[in-house]
Amino acid sequence: MKQEEHHTPPGWADRLLESFCAAHLLEEVQGDLQELYGKWVKKHGVRKARWLYIMHAIKFFRPYALKRITVNNPTDMFKNYFIIAIRNLLSKKVYSIINIAGLSIGITCCIFIFLYVHHELSYDNFHEQGDRIYRVIRAYQDKDGEHLVGITSPPFAVALVNDFPGIVAEATRFYEDNGLVTYEETSFVEKKFCFADANFFQVFSFPLIQGNPETALSGKHSVVITQEMTKKYFGNEDPMGRVLEYDGNQFTVTGVLRDTPKNSTLTFDFIASMRLFEDRDFFKNWWLNAFQTYVLLGEKVKPETLQTQFPNFIEKYMGNDLREKGLQLQAKLQPISAIYFQSNMEFESGRRGNQQFVYIFALIALFILVIACINFMNMATAQSAKRSLEVGVRKTLGAMRSNLVFQFITESLGLAFISTIVAIVLIIILQLYFNQLVETTFTWPFGIVKTVAFFLIFVIAVGLLAGSYPALVLSAFRPIAALKGKSRSGRQTVGLRQGLVVFQFFISIVLIIATLVITRQIEFVSNKKLGYDKDHIMLVPVNNLDMDKVELFKDELRQNVQIQHVSSMSGEPGGFHDSYSFEIEGHQDEAIDLRTVFTDHDYVKILGLKIVAGRNFSRNFSTDEKETIIINEAATRFLGWQPEEAIGKEIQNKFLDSIPKRVIGVVADYNYASLHSTIDPLAIAIGNDHRVVAIKLAPGNTKEAVAMVEDAWQKATEQYPFAYNFLDQEYDNLYKAEQKQRILFRLFAILAIFIACLGLFGLVTFTAEQRTKEIGIRKVLGASVLELVHLISKDFTRLVFLALLVATPVAYWAMNRWLNNFAYHIDVGIGVFVVAGLIALAIAWFTVSFQSIKAAIANPVDSLRNE
Repeated sequence: MKQEEHHTPPGWADRLLESFCAAHLLEEVQGDLQELYGKWVKKHGVRKARWLYIMHAIKFFRPYALKRITVNNPTDMFKNYFIIAIRNLLSKKVYSIINIAGLSIGITCCIFIFLYVHHELSYDNFHEQGDRIYRVIRAYQDKDGEHLVGITSPPFAVALVNDFPGIVAEATRFYEDNGLVTYEETSFVEKKFCFADANFFQVFSFPLIQGNPETALSGKHSVVITQEMTKKYFGNEDPMGRVLEYDGNQFTVTGVLRDTPKNSTLTFDFIASMRLFEDRDFFKNWWLNAFQTYVLLGEKVKPETLQTQFPNFIEKYMGNDLREKGLQLQAKLQPISAIYFQSNMEFESGRRGNQQFVYIFALIALFILVIACINFMNMATAQSAKRSLEVGVRKTLGAMRSNLVFQFITESLGLAFISTIVAIVLIIILQLYFNQLVETTFTWPFGIVKTVAFFLIFVIAVGLLAGSYPALVLSAFRPIAALKGKSRSGRQTVGLRQGLVVFQFFISIVLIIATLVITRQIEFVSNKKLGYDKDHIMLVPVNNLDMDKVELFKDELRQNVQIQHVSSMSGEPGGFHDSYSFEIEGHQDEAIDLRTVFTDHDYVKILGLKIVAGRNFSRNFSTDEKETIIINEAATRFLGWQPEEAIGKEIQNKFLDSIPKRVIGVVADYNYASLHSTIDPLAIAIGNDHRVVAIKLAPGNTKEAVAMVEDAWQKATEQYPFAYNFLDQEYDNLYKAEQKQRILFRLFAILAIFIACLGLFGLVTFTAEQRTKEIGIRKVLGASVLELVHLISKDFTRLVFLALLVATPVAYWAMNRWLNNFAYHIDVGIGVFVVAGLIALAIAWFTVSFQSIKAAIANPVDSLRNE
């Protein structure tokens, strides 16, 4: 007996026998041979027994024992499979609804995220010459490592074309500006009034509806506008040849452009001719970095060919200045396809994305779809015992295993097809909401033929993913054992089903933890003490407004008792803070880069900054306006000073100051940038680069105060429309991406939990049905409802606990990586995991208990009678 257990006949001989032997003889022949094999082992030993088994299997290759080849009508066969599939779906309504609901939600999420991922990955791929377009960027080193800057000076483009003929086919510049645009009596402040070279439309594929792309920007006062701006300024009139006024210049409309594609990093409403600046001094300044420079490489020219020549190029035009200023600078090429996801580029504008975020969402979509497919697999394998009789009968009647596999795959494909139809309806209904959620408008990327092909492939992929394993398991039943009800496949797949439940809740718990961590971090940045006061501060942009009018506006505001403080500045906290190179006393041998804000005497007062050494700017000292400067604590630490030691030190902006300024004060560090970055050294200087006026309102009637500010604006200038925002709103906008992530993670966590609970509900329902007799007997013997509920639910509770144990380290690692994007962030404590575990357990217990209680309170007489 021991030899029989340890020595089995050759597997390949068994498979050979199965391949040619008729189905009605196979089990009997295999049984007889295996019985003989046991006797041969005892009598002759294993080696000879295996040889005899092989020979007898081959000898059985006789005409009467061969499989009969029958030719079936494929149409009838498919019709039969279809009818059986429909009957099975209708006969098991609960399981069918669970599977369809789970798959529909999973497919809906998957397609929505596919649209989002496709949109994000498609940025700038519509340019016909995109593989040859590169942006020229600057790179410099400091104590924090390499810094990349996406803007260059105006002379770069001309010099590149002149110095590298054949390598650089074209070079074009792009400059973003904003200001007042006027047409007759219509005026608007436009934030996307841009300038470009005449060859802009030869390099980039922005199609013109009207005008010649080769000549549209050739005139010094030419401008091309988008369709949206055409309607805004001209209504239904033909815009060609009409004149717009911008910043004191007259521009003639020479072209109409289709609105900027949603997947373009270059965004604009107006493109005016760069020739407007050609006679101005700054246009020849190699140190005025405000322009994006793009090159179109020659055909078959590799970017390395140009990149390797950049050191000599920089030396030729900037080498002496760099040595004199003690600076190091490199030029690099950046493919246009890489711009959207380049996260470490300084002074960027336009649309930018987060590649890590895109891949995470693609992974989540896949996981949610897999969770839905797992439900189908669990339901199908759990019901294997019920379907074993069907398999046994069909095999006895001559059905091959391949026929059964095809039957079960047909059922799963049918479910996938129905679920996809439901998903398409859900997508149509929810598309507007999803567009609002991710703040863009998605269009389906394929035509009709490709769309049909896409969904057919999708249905087949989902059907095979969900149905392959159950089909293989169910079709493997041996007919005699199946008819006797002794199939062990149900017990063999228990471990797999449990593993799949653990995987479902593992994904769900990771998403719950991510949602909790993101929510806590958003609350942290919203409530963190920033070192300045952001409440009740109104911001009014004054770009391009004459300084006299800015001062008139401020003076008018100061006369109102509802205004506590007024200050104009180059950038509010969270806004623009340029970086300048300084020469500083005690550090003459090196150029020190400091972030800089230009303001007036009231900057420190309006933000409530704390002076830790020295004093604030004062109108009582006439020299303060031109000869003094204030720095922050970060600057003193960087320079190796104590705050008191900084007072009286000389510091000179190497680009703007003709004489050094004296440090008269040191302010406590405040987060003038977002919490994604640390507090860098900062210089606060009085200057005329004022882009916004900050107004500290007295608490009370905000609506009345805003009306008063608008009145003061109208007195200062009737030309510029009035616009405003509040500093706390601007601060919240810094974390808009994180807010979006929180909402999406919360949504996907809910959906993942819901789908997992659908599967759990189905499994509990099946378990209760399988244990009907046991539950009835236990109840007759005195078991309470609570004991019966515990009996049914304890195994599932253990699975959720196991999922929590697996999910905890994965979520901890992932969320710590996410938090590293912030210089200031929370710590991921154990509380987050406890809360996530309790949420998952509570949801699982509710799902399990609902069906368990139903089974436990059923009349035991009915269950025993049915058995």
